[in-house]
Amino acid sequence: MELVRVQDSDYQKAYDLFMTFKQDENGFINCVYGYDYNQFLQWIEKKRNWSEGKDLPEGFVPDTTFLLSDDDKYVGVFNLRHCLNDFLREGPGHIGYGISSKFRGKGYATEGLKLTLAKAREMSIHEAYLSCNKDNTASLRVQLKNGAYIHHENDTKYFTRINSIDENGSRQEIVSDFYTDYNEETRLERSRHGQLEYAITMEYVHRYLGTDAKILEVGAGTGRYSIALAKEGYDVTSVELVEKNIGILKEKSAGLSNLRALQGDATDLSCLKDDSYDVTLVFGPMYHLYEDVDVNKAIDEAIRVTRPGGTILFAFISVFAIMYSNYFQGNWKFGEEENFSSDYKVKHFKEQLFTGYDVVDFEKLFETKAVEWITTAGVDGLLEPIEHRLDFSIPEEDFEGFKNWYLAFSEKRELLGHTNHLLYICRKK
Repeated sequence: MELVRVQDSDYQKAYDLFMTFKQDENGFINCVYGYDYNQFLQWIEKKRNWSEGKDLPEGFVPDTTFLLSDDDKYVGVFNLRHCLNDFLREGPGHIGYGISSKFRGKGYATEGLKLTLAKAREMSIHEAYLSCNKDNTASLRVQLKNGAYIHHENDTKYFTRINSIDENGSRQEIVSDFYTDYNEETRLERSRHGQLEYAITMEYVHRYLGTDAKILEVGAGTGRYSIALAKEGYDVTSVELVEKNIGILKEKSAGLSNLRALQGDATDLSCLKDDSYDVTLVFGPMYHLYEDVDVNKAIDEAIRVTRPGGTILFAFISVFAIMYSNYFQGNWKFGEEENFSSDYKVKHFKEQLFTGYDVVDFEKLFETKAVEWITTAGVDGLLEPIEHRLDFSIPEEDFEGFKNWYLAFSEKRELLGHTNHLLYICRKK
């Protein structure tokens, strides 16, 4: 089974599926009810734009409509809204779905919702809002099977929430499950804030590379940095926790004899020798380390494998940027409870998935370490929260100039808390 975007579907088969639904199928609203085929094709073109946030009618949010396909049959419709406005937050939520009557009772709704939740996680929706009519007990069961709980109710509807993080899993399992579903491969390409993060990070990496530098990247993902540096001729070792990511990295780096890819955890680099690398990049693990013991293990291991006088770059996330990026959609209280204690101390626990830091608190982690602080720099500024605005635009001809402008101010202390991703850069003593 798989989900197919309606704009990528077989249009005739998609039309036939939609025509099997009534206008209101027990809570699932068929927005093309009564359309002829040509009207349906025009609607698909609108959906193509709406999924990109373009030409949205007043009151609409970007959304993607998926068809659940099984053995070349379209059996159901799943609509995923990329964000919520006040109406959706108090009503339909992120996901609406319907299964054609002749395919009901076969588990399609449960599996389709599972696949849609995976798509939601790719959009960084970690708590999905849903609803169902109280007399639609089958739909409620589908949601409960996918981990939902009833958040509140009124006379006619249940309003549910699904948290995609399994609180019983280990840190490694939680991180691996997330990145198995998430499209890490294009993260630094598909948005302006990702493109800026990559460009600024590479500017800093190149400042500390000698001609024959040996580089270690810990938390290499699918290899965007490692492969680029190997192609520049550097000797690169890449360590990555997630099996899916390491598979992509190895496939993409095939033929690069100067790149070695290993599966491993930042807290245990025992496969690597002491004092081996001129530059060590830790570009992901600190986002997902919550216990003090693990944080310190990762820092100590990166220091251990770096040569005296070598440079280490640690990426981390500002807790304030997490709040600005994710909790101005009527969910501030949830975000505050997720990231701060009652006396406003920053919290770290694995169910957060991504954990953030006060910049000064992160710098204090290194006070007793055998390193000398060089600088702390932002790499993507305020772009992530403002990029969701429908009027946001940095044209291609402006991007290089914007990058250079941001780079000139990337170390200004008064700006660091607002940037999402940051670098702590130090030299091993």
